[in-house]
Amino acid sequence: MFHFDEINYWAVFIATIATMVLGFLWYSPVLFGKAWAKQVGLKMEEMSGGNPLTYILTALTVLVGVWILALLLTLTDSRMDYGLYIGLLLGVAVSAKIGMNYLFENHSFALFLITAGYHIVGFVISGLILGAM
Repeated sequence: MFHFDEINYWAVFIATIATMVLGFLWYSPVLFGKAWAKQVGLKMEEMSGGNPLTYILTALTVLVGVWILALLLTLTDSRMDYGLYIGLLLGVAVSAKIGMNYLFENHSFALFLITAGYHIVGFVISGLILGAM
């Protein structure tokens, strides 16, 4: 069974912040922002920072994903290697499900790779943080 009392909520908070920072970088011109904007039909200058509610809801979705990963890690020893493996598996699982939507929504494979890559890397980083703490 799950061990809710074993969840390190500081680690969940830190992993959530780390995933949000990753998202800012991932979708910025520093990494894949230009390619993402092209795939969704936007120009970089047309992109806005979003409104505060968008960031609040994004943080909540990240928090839920990280908390579920933390809950899954209560089924194992809390170690970085388990965090990495379970984070990778969860990231690939989420990405595979997103891929199904991309197929039916007729999105490009490049857009799928950008989106899936973010989720996989985000869950791996979160798993490492959770496993280490």
